[in-house]
Amino acid sequence: MSVDDVVRAVAESALSVDERLGFLELCEARSAEALLADRDRVEAHRRAIEAAVENGTALEGELADRIADVLVTLLGSAAAWSYVERRVLAGAVEYFVRSDDDSGDFVSDHGLEDDARVVAAVCEALDRSDLAQLIR
Repeated sequence: MSVDDVVRAVAESALSVDERLGFLELCEARSAEALLADRDRVEAHRRAIEAAVENGTALEGELADRIADVLVTLLGSAAAWSYVERRVLAGAVEYFVRSDDDSGDFVSDHGLEDDARVVAAVCEALDRSDLAQLIR
């Protein structure tokens, strides 16, 4: 997969312009080992959302679980991804773990919907539409 393929796949996705730009800025080079370590960050963000749901300050715990499950699955195959694919996956991780993205994770009833769209677009770009279906 080339950079052009990834950009095209993301551009043709259901992401808004702001979501696309925000996501593409987060696509940084990462080794497979660094991506494997990112599983801990994904799980930590999932736990933070679960705690916020319990406290009544977030409402999308079920969606957070589905997004985190998909990311952990993708991260588990980090060694198989190319350099460009690892960059795209890194962008998806960063988008999810940041709570102040296009739609704040704890600010709105729909705070994780942009995260879901970004991760679904990455799944499609990585030819894993089976995983994208889990969060749509």
